[in-house]
Amino acid sequence: MNSPGRVVDVVAFDPTWPDQFERERRLLAEVLPRSLGIEHIGSTSVPGLAAKPIIDIQAVVPDVKDNAVVLEALDRLGYAFRPGAFADDDQHLFFPKDTAGRRTHHLHIFSVNSPHPQQNRIFRDYLAAHPDAARRYEAAKRRAANLHPDSRARYGEAKEEVTLQVLAQARLWAR
Repeated sequence: MNSPGRVVDVVAFDPTWPDQFERERRLLAEVLPRSLGIEHIGSTSVPGLAAKPIIDIQAVVPDVKDNAVVLEALDRLGYAFRPGAFADDDQHLFFPKDTAGRRTHHLHIFSVNSPHPQQNRIFRDYLAAHPDAARRYEAAKRRAANLHPDSRARYGEAKEEVTLQVLAQARLWAR
C-alpha cells in the first residue's frame, strides 16, 4: 500500500500479482477483441522482484489509431486514457487505472509494428532468468523510490541508468 503522501512505493513481491493480472486480462480480452495478445509486463510480472504495486499490462493491436469504441469500453472498466503520455511514440496509448483512489494498473496498448512489446518481453524474461540482474534492478528501484517518493517522473529518472544497463544486457541475452 502507498504510504500517505507517497505516489511511489516499492514493496516486496506479492504472490497475488499474477492472479490480479489474469483477472484483468480476462476483462480486457472482452473489450479488446482485436488484440493480438495481452501480457503481464513490468516488475510485478517477475517472480520475487519488489515493485510498485501497480500491474503493468501490454496489449498489442493491429493499429492504435483504430480505437474510438475501445476508449469508451476501457473507460467503463476504470481505465483513463492519457493522450500524450508517450508523446514521442504515436504507436503507444497509455491508460492508468485507479481503484479506491490508488493507482492499481497501467495498460499500455501498442500497434503491432511497435518495437516496445518485444523489448518489454525481453526485459521481463531476462530479469526472471537472471536473479543477480533482478536484485541490482530492485536495489535501483528502492533507492529511486526513497529519493523521490512524491514523483513518478523523478523516480523513473533516478533508476534510468541501471534500467538501460539491464536492458542492454537483456538484448544481448535475447540474441
